[in-house]
Amino acid sequence: MSLQQPSVDQMRGQMLAHGADAVLWDHSGTLTRADLEAAVGRVEAGSLAAGDPVAVRKRLISVLVEGVENILHHGGEDQAAEGRVLVGRTGGAYRIVLLNHVELATAALLQHRIEVLNAMDEVALMEHYLMLLSNDARTARGGAGLGLLTMARRSQRPMQVSIATNGDGRAVFCLELVVPREG
Repeated sequence: MSLQQPSVDQMRGQMLAHGADAVLWDHSGTLTRADLEAAVGRVEAGSLAAGDPVAVRKRLISVLVEGVENILHHGGEDQAAEGRVLVGRTGGAYRIVLLNHVELATAALLQHRIEVLNAMDEVALMEHYLMLLSNDARTARGGAGLGLLTMARRSQRPMQVSIATNGDGRAVFCLELVVPREG
């Protein structure tokens, strides 16, 4: 099952057309934890080279890690999953595009959770975060929504979601995030 290349390639083109001065990482295919480690190194080096403050680098890396972790988690395996990740830098922000195949029901649930998070203000996000941290239902594998919540807290809202159904009960789930470059 291949990811929808034209939509990602269009996003890459739009990113470059809208002033992206660099594409820091563009990966398509099987994603592993080793790929994530390589991505963190490349993205951090790009941020350092751009002279970003430490706080921006921490936010950027945190959002990237949580996004790829979600692809691995929802891809059905802990160690590898089919996906596409694109990280670009514009003058004022980093843009992260994450795509992967998920069950259609999972895509709908993720979209709903993201809509709820997008509607929250900073205070409500923090309260929700603290509530989830104290939730006994959390497991070592996650599942409590902390990854999405972390991305919401550390990126600019609204987080953008699009879903393309495959007709076989599965969908391509796309999440686009913006991390501002000001500290």
